[in-house]
Amino acid sequence: MSAASKNTVKTSPYGHGEYFAALDGFRGILALCVAIYHTIWLSHINSWTFFNNGAVIIDLFFAFSGFLMFRLYQNKIGNGAQAKTFMLRRFARLYPLHLFMLAVFFAFALLRLLAHKFGFAEHEVGEILPFMAGSGDGWRSLFSHLTLTHAMGVNDALTFNPPSWTISAEFFTYFVFVAMMLWARPKKNLHFVLMAIAIVEIYAILSQLKPSMDITYDLAFFRCIGGFFTGVIAAEIYTRLKPKVSALKETGRTLGFSLAEFAILLASTLFVIYCGGKGQFFVAPFILLFVVIFAFDGGVISRFMKHKIFAYLAKISYSVYMVHVIIAIAFGIAAEHLIGRAIPNWNISGWGGDALLVIYLSVVIFCSHLTYHFIEIPGGRFIRNWNKNKNVAVKTA
Repeated sequence: MSAASKNTVKTSPYGHGEYFAALDGFRGILALCVAIYHTIWLSHINSWTFFNNGAVIIDLFFAFSGFLMFRLYQNKIGNGAQAKTFMLRRFARLYPLHLFMLAVFFAFALLRLLAHKFGFAEHEVGEILPFMAGSGDGWRSLFSHLTLTHAMGVNDALTFNPPSWTISAEFFTYFVFVAMMLWARPKKNLHFVLMAIAIVEIYAILSQLKPSMDITYDLAFFRCIGGFFTGVIAAEIYTRLKPKVSALKETGRTLGFSLAEFAILLASTLFVIYCGGKGQFFVAPFILLFVVIFAFDGGVISRFMKHKIFAYLAKISYSVYMVHVIIAIAFGIAAEHLIGRAIPNWNISGWGGDALLVIYLSVVIFCSHLTYHFIEIPGGRFIRNWNKNKNVAVKTA
């Protein structure tokens, strides 16, 4: 194998043959952005317009998923057994940490009840405690989380672990993806054109129903469909361009790649900042180009994103996404009731909030490291092995 050919082979640290270092690195950074977005104390950073409009960042995650799923499984889902294996793998990837964090939020809800019962917490005006009449955090919503249906319009608000609505929406999107791969596998140009038209229609309809892309517990499934299948189209474009781009990369000319990466990164950032409200429904072209351009790992930004710190953040990004809200709540309570009472003007300039944000992100990363190694990995392994053992038992019975 020549040196040039070696440069085109991207070995994945996750066990499959293809790895997209820049996209993976951005996944880790964007997870931290979501963690900042959900902080509830003032800081110079979370007051930026970028974070105020940051809800639309989630659609890039959906596009990442669509891109990777189509690249990895476009030739591996051809019958019912393969479809079952795919869904089991995705369930094993998502559910253990989701269940663990649901247990954490359930314990937090019980703690709130006990704190009010024994006088450790004051009942604020308008506050509705968990499992009380009118509360979103009740037995019904708990059941919806257990069944991963909590973003399918069965609840009236975000409940328990708020970010987990994406897990619900994406899990059911996988069923649509599997159905497409089994019975309507896209191969021709017309198939992808029809897919693009469907995506445009989804965003157009959602724009008539909602004021912005901050769509979560009710129509999240359709939002996920739009982003996910935008990623599928990006994967097809990448596949068709790959031979020509690989030949260009072998020449060692990276200026064009770098300019394209800077352009789409700048355009995407400006889109988030200046296109709030209804403008967010034009997100599809930006996430499409973002995924396609950075998938090639050809420019200076991609090389920077290959650093180990970004690979590490990518590895724990799902944990960062799932654990950060409970930590943000804890830090918010500490900021109000502990720091605020001890030092009343601790954050009058916002610098105190910046310092607290740094500590908060450090705690989020540390806790995510733990949940990745002690919940995500062993939990997923347990589900996969349990299914294997079950199948062996059935065959030998």
